[in-house]
Amino acid sequence: MGQISFHTCDRMRELHSASLDGELSQLESVRLEAHLAGCPSCSAYAATAEGASRLVQQTPLERPSFPIVVPGRRLAVARKLQVAAAAAAVTVTVGLSVALGTVGGPAASGSSHRATASANLRFPDQELRMLQRASTARSHPRLAL
Repeated sequence: MGQISFHTCDRMRELHSASLDGELSQLESVRLEAHLAGCPSCSAYAATAEGASRLVQQTPLERPSFPIVVPGRRLAVARKLQVAAAAAAVTVTVGLSVALGTVGGPAASGSSHRATASANLRFPDQELRMLQRASTARSHPRLAL
C-alpha cells in the first residue's frame, strides 16, 4: 500500500524502450519482465520494438553525399549580437520618434489646428500634406495666420 503501481501498459512500454538502450535498473527490469509475462499486448509491443531496434543497430551507416556543417559557437554569438543591435536600433528609433513628436507637438505650436493635425497623422499621404502646408507657411509667413 502507498507504493506507486508501475503495472500500467504505457509505463511498461516506456521501460521497455529504456531497456533496449540498457538504461534500466535491476528493479525496473524485474518489474518489466513480470508485466510482459502477464500482458499479451505489451509482449507483442516488446517483440516489435526489439525487432526494430535490432534492424536499426545492424544497418550499416551511410556517408552523406553532401557535407554537414554545424554552426560554430562564434556564429551563434554573432547572431545574438546582431539581434541585440537590431533591438537597440528599434528602441532608439522609437525613442527619437516619440521625443521629436513631443517636441514639435501641441506645446511648441501655438495653434490648436496644428496640434490636432499632428495627433491625427496615421497615413503617409497625410504626413506629406502636413509637411507641404508647413513648408508653405514658413516660406510665406502671412499665409500661416
